[in-house]
Amino acid sequence: MNLRILALLPLTLMSACGGSQQRTAMPAAARQCALCHTFEKGGARMAGPNLFGIIGEKAGVRPGFAFSPAMKASGIVWTPETIDAFIAAPQKVVPGTRMAFAGESDPARRRAIVDYIQSLSAETKK
Repeated sequence: MNLRILALLPLTLMSACGGSQQRTAMPAAARQCALCHTFEKGGARMAGPNLFGIIGEKAGVRPGFAFSPAMKASGIVWTPETIDAFIAAPQKVVPGTRMAFAGESDPARRRAIVDYIQSLSAETKK
């Protein structure tokens, strides 16, 4: 299956399932994340954990996902700043993480991803 189609699948599912009109639209930069993560409330885990509502959570503790020992021991609490740093260089921030993504060097693309994840966390407080 074409990877571009897979990247758009979460957007299609959100629309088909009556996704919130207030949700920030998934930016193009986050579509690469959607290859391994879901973003909707209660979404399935894939190669990576669901990212809905992670702002303020301790890394490596979300139920139902087998995190690496390195992630569990990282002591990270997900904030916009820690997410940005992790997306920039996952292996540098958490040596031994299982996340295969090499990192996003473009600050604007990282900001778009962080803003999107932050918008999902805001939904959990509604």
